[in-house]
Amino acid sequence: MIMKVYYCDEWSDIKKKPWNILDDRTAYACHQKHEPYTAVLTEDEKPKYIVNVTNEWVSVSFYDDFTRKYLNYDFEVISDNKIFLRTAMYWEYNEETDKEVSSLILGFHEDGYIAMEKRDFKTGSVEERESSDTLERNWDVFPEFGQYIHLCREER
Repeated sequence: MIMKVYYCDEWSDIKKKPWNILDDRTAYACHQKHEPYTAVLTEDEKPKYIVNVTNEWVSVSFYDDFTRKYLNYDFEVISDNKIFLRTAMYWEYNEETDKEVSSLILGFHEDGYIAMEKRDFKTGSVEERESSDTLERNWDVFPEFGQYIHLCREER
């Protein structure tokens, strides 16, 4: 499967399309100047991963065959090259619709603390838990321009 990358100012989840496509040179200039931009990684012309890059954080969104965001990672830039997965969000949908049936949000601290909130939109129930673990898999490196696939791992 061949991944293609194109760039834009940002991605609209509501419209399921990019806002203001950027050429590679403009996106590269944004990267060099630490200005925000979005990389859209596509497979068979469909968005598979959307990577938002800023000076303070990097987020990665994972999309299913219906262009629904089912997983999102928010990494905080800790130092020049190190980023830490601060928040992970997961959504489940009702069959082929955009109607969310549940969500799971995980918050992480460098010391290993983990907070979890799970919501069931059918029943309205909310479950909250706290735990701790070694979070070395939450660390990654700030992406080089055009090199985002290392951030697009579901299992962390």
